Amino acid sequence: MTQPAAFSPHIIEIQPCTEEGLVTLEAKLGGSDEQEILDPVLLCRYLNATPVFERPRCSPEMGYGMLEKDGRKIHAFKTGKVIVRRAEGREQALANLRLVSRTIWPAMKVNGGNALVACLASEKGCAVFLAPPADGGQLPLGRPIPEAVEMSRHLPHWRYIEEGIGILRAISVAYPQSGVSKATKEQFRNAEGPIIRFIIEVDESRIAAVGIYFLSVSLALDMAMQACEKQAPELKKTLWCLTVKAFEAAISGSADNGVALKEELAAGGKLPGADMSIPATFLALAGARLPVI
Repeated sequence: MTQPAAFSPHIIEIQPCTEEGLVTLEAKLGGSDEQEILDPVLLCRYLNATPVFERPRCSPEMGYGMLEKDGRKIHAFKTGKVIVRRAEGREQALANLRLVSRTIWPAMKVNGGNALVACLASEKGCAVFLAPPADGGQLPLGRPIPEAVEMSRHLPHWRYIEEGIGILRAISVAYPQSGVSKATKEQFRNAEGPIIRFIIEVDESRIAAVGIYFLSVSLALDMAMQACEKQAPELKKTLWCLTVKAFEAAISGSADNGVALKEELAAGGKLPGADMSIPATFLALAGARLPVI
């Protein structure tokens, strides 16, 4: 069944716990009719990377994750159901709900299809840009990436994006020698943590959305490395060189070199067996649109 483009969050109840003064919050961020509104793999990716919670544990197979904050357990499901236990009152319970909402926002499925971070990198882009699930609804699209990036650079929170970008650049440089290893997953988690912090700490969701763009770049780099591993050894160096050029264009939030890169990709595509869709993903990202301010 195709889900609607936007959701209406439903806070079921905030009930007192057995301990005096503590409450439990239960919410269905996808609405009262439970359905899978979150990509379970990406749900776990971002729950495991978020820097504002402790001891994340998540199972993509079950579509369920558990977090802790200041000794309180918080449960998140792929259906958008969130349970906050032992909060010190309604205000704290809702504050924790907001933190979860911002953390899982990139994993929200658009029209029942790809997650927000994935559709942003697709050739057609996102048909709609969903608001954080605890807010409900969608955000009006139209702001080009260069404009969004330039506006965000002036924020004090931009340092988190720069931290994430620095780690992503290090990953891209190291890849030809290191390949994809067990450590790679941890490196991407380290890169995405500060980007998620940006998404959480920027109050206005239309501005925070630029963080989702950089999570899309990170996801695209991860997928590019895995795809490059499948290429013939004689093609890897050429393909990765083009991939890094396209990655840098996406990181800088500029499509100025898009025409030249497309020509290089076209030339590379003539090589037998070369998969030019790998670097092309970054060019698609550079031409994406974010919510207008």
